Amino acid sequence: MPDFLSSIGKTTITASMVVDQAGSHLGPDGTSKSLGGESDFELLMLFRKRAGTVLTTGLTARSESYRLPSSSALAILTRSTAETLPMELQAEQVRLIGGETVLTPAESVQQLMTSSPTPIHIEFGPTALIETLRSRNDVRAFISSEYESGGAAFISRWNLFQVGTFRFKNLYVTEVTGRV
Repeated sequence: MPDFLSSIGKTTITASMVVDQAGSHLGPDGTSKSLGGESDFELLMLFRKRAGTVLTTGLTARSESYRLPSSSALAILTRSTAETLPMELQAEQVRLIGGETVLTPAESVQQLMTSSPTPIHIEFGPTALIETLRSRNDVRAFISSEYESGGAAFISRWNLFQVGTFRFKNLYVTEVTGRV
């Protein structure tokens, strides 16, 4: 894994998502938590550890029962108030973006880059992720799956482009982009 981290280098913006064999980001429990297992969790922690800020949406934070990251700040793109988030995220250290001004996912990334230029790791659902990938060419996005077909199915479903692939433990990891 050090080779993978070094290949990311000084990349400022990364994104990741885990999918099943059909390219769906939802497992049998209705969340992504039942996909990818320990290996995906370890990969996610590596991304979070190198990021200064983790960016997600209010929908993802609520549906995935998010907790505060231990090694980075948390920013949430939401049109709702803090009270709609899980209790643990109703904290001073959580930055809400988009409550007063409606922002696109890509605009939320730009706002974070402008206000605190530390590495950002995006943990959006597929709609916000795809919108971001189509709007920005500076995001390195990685789709992981326990199945070789998972990344390809996701790419096909969302009309993305494959940049490369590698293995991380029992995961197939595909780097994707939304722009040529």
